[in-house]
Amino acid sequence: MNRALLRRPAVRALLLAQWLAPALMVGAEGVLVPYAAQVGAPDAAGLLFAAVAAGMFAGNLIVGRLVRPAGRERLARPLALALGLPLLGFALHPAPGYAAILLAVSGFGVAYQLALARRFLDAVPETQRGQAFGLLLTGTMTLQGLAAAAGGALGEVAAPALVVTLAGAASAIAALMSWRTLSPTP
Repeated sequence: MNRALLRRPAVRALLLAQWLAPALMVGAEGVLVPYAAQVGAPDAAGLLFAAVAAGMFAGNLIVGRLVRPAGRERLARPLALALGLPLLGFALHPAPGYAAILLAVSGFGVAYQLALARRFLDAVPETQRGQAFGLLLTGTMTLQGLAAAAGGALGEVAAPALVVTLAGAASAIAALMSWRTLSPTP
C-alpha cells in the first residue's frame, strides 16, 4: 500500500515537503544540552527545548486559527524557510535568551505544514487516506529521530553551535528544494 502511495508524484512531493525541512531542523535539538553548557548556562537547556515547543504551539495556533486557508498557502514558503534560517544565528554563539528566541521563531515555522494538509488529503485516494496519514506520521517520527541522533553524533566531533547552524542551513536548503510543492495552488 505504501508503494502505491509513493508512486504518486504529488503524494511523494508532499511527503518530502513535510518530512525533510522539519527533520533537519530537529537535528539542532540533538545538541541543545551541550550548547547550553558551551555558553556557560547548562541550566538553560530546558528553556531552549521549551522555546521550540512554544514556537510550534504559537505558530499552529496563530496560523491555524487566524489565517484563512488561502493565506496559509501564501505563507507556506516563508514559514518553511523560517524553520532553518533563524538557526543560522547560532553561528554567533547567542546567549540562552537570544538562542531561545531563535529557536521559538524556528518552531513557529512548523506551521507551514498547515498549508499542505488539505493538498495532501486531496492528493490521496479516499480509500488510502488512513494509510497515507500513517505513512506521513511514521516518516516524520523516523526522520526526526534519525536527524536528532545525527545532530548528537555530529556534536561529538563539532562544536554544538556549528551543529545547530548546519542543521538550520540543511533545513533551509530542504525548504528551497520543496519550493514548487510549497507554492500556493492556483
